[in-house]
Formats: sequence, C-alpha cells, structure tokens
Amino acid sequence: MEFIKPNTLKELLEIISTITGEKYYFAGGTDINIQIKKDIIRNGKIIFINHIKELNGIKEDENYILIGSTTTFRQIIESKLLNDKLPFFQKSLNNFASPLIQSQATIGGNIANGSPTADVVPLLLVLDGKLELISNSMNRTINLKDFFTGYKKFILKPDEIIKSIFIPQNAENGFDTFYEKIGSRKALSIAKIAVAGLKKVVNNEINEIKIAVGSLNEYPRRLDLIEDYLLNKDLKDIDFKKIRIILKEEITPITDLRSDKDYRFEVCLNLIKKFLLKPDSG
Repeated sequence: MEFIKPNTLKELLEIISTITGEKYYFAGGTDINIQIKKDIIRNGKIIFINHIKELNGIKEDENYILIGSTTTFRQIIESKLLNDKLPFFQKSLNNFASPLIQSQATIGGNIANGSPTADVVPLLLVLDGKLELISNSMNRTINLKDFFTGYKKFILKPDEIIKSIFIPQNAENGFDTFYEKIGSRKALSIAKIAVAGLKKVVNNEINEIKIAVGSLNEYPRRLDLIEDYLLNKDLKDIDFKKIRIILKEEITPITDLRSDKDYRFEVCLNLIKKFLLKPDSG
C-alpha cells in the first residue's frame, strides 16, 4: 500500500485523476482501518482527505444546508444550524454508533461505503438530499436517490469524490416526521430495519408522503410505489393488505446472522403502519 496526503483540494483532484488502480479515501477511518487490519485491503493507494478544509463543515445558502463530506457525525449532532433548520435530521442521528465513532465517522463515508444499513441514507432520501460530486474536470450535483446502482455500486466516476451533501432548508417544514431503526440492542446497533418518513395530512388526507427504508435491499431506497398508492388517500381508506402486496414488490430482504427475511418484512410493514396511523409522528 501507498499512503498519500494531498495538501489542497486542487492537488487531491489532480492526484486522483491520474490513479488507474485501486484507491481508498481515508477520512474518519472507522471502516477502512478495520479492512486494513483484517487484510481485506492489501494493495492500492490510501489517500488522506480529512484535513482538506473545503470538504468539511456545515453552512447554509439561500436554499440549502450544505454539509461537507468529511463532516463528522459529532459535528452534525452538535450543530446549532442543524438544530434550528433540520432538527428531525439531527435528532434522528443522536444514537448513531458510540461517542468515539461519532467523533470520527463522516457523513460522506457513511454514504460512499455503500452499506445497505447506512444510518444517514434513508433520512437524506426522505429529505430530498443531493450530492455535489467534483473532479479535476467537472462539478455536478445529483439527487441522492440516483447515486446507488447496486450493492456498493454507484454512478461515481473513478476521478470523482463527494464534496458536499445538500439538504433543502425547508425539507422538514410542515411535515410529520418519523425515523425508527430496529437493531439487536439500543446502543452501537447495526440496523436490521430502518424506516424514515415524512407526511403532510390535511383534513385526514395525505397531501405529501415520503418513505425510505434501509437494510431491506441492496441499497437504501425510497418506496415509490407505496408513496404513489398513499398520495391523496384518506387515512381511513388505507388498505394495509394492499400495502403488503406493494411492499413485496419494493423490498427484497435477506436472511443473515442478524435476522431472517420474513422478520424484516413484517417489521418493516409494522413500522410503515405505525408511521401512517400516528397523528403526529415527529
């Protein structure tokens, strides 16, 4: 392995534009350190990025809250700006990992690691989060929902990195909010199922609905078909037998050491029902 520490963002982008072999970005190191110790990563170049100031911090512009990709979860949890503008997002991450991991793990790493269990992704999906991707030759902004293409596969080009995460400033305004993660224990738990949701209900009718799940497919995703079924539906007319049928089209839970697929399906269905029937799920 070769370790590289660029001095500036410009130098970083120039370096990665010339690397053709394996490369790994080291920000918090909570995952990559384990892979190195377990001899999963043996070759390639390790590129340090956590010292590059343009990739870190939380700020706002006229329309968005911008979170740099190397911003830690501790910074997110302690941010006054997020507490003021996106309190649901911030509060939902309070139980992310341990205090030690919170101080090291980064939001960009949680996304780019590509794990189906990534805590932050279902939340960003219902908040219509976007990613700013940059390279030596171009910058582009994409919807997070378009980033994943398969298990640990993305549309990210070999010379691109995630610079920032954009969340609309009004993403939570007027919504009932919901986030629940089911794990084997309360602390340091890897999600067996995670469900995030936003809904606006007027005169008992669902005017807006957003639901995203984690740990139930090869990557976290919005439940578009269920959202389509629920939009403009009166709460008393929701047919949960119909939702069960639709859910079978949208999720593909697996059986592993932590849970079996039938358990995951039923818990997901129950969490969706809990979200929909709770008058104010914030």
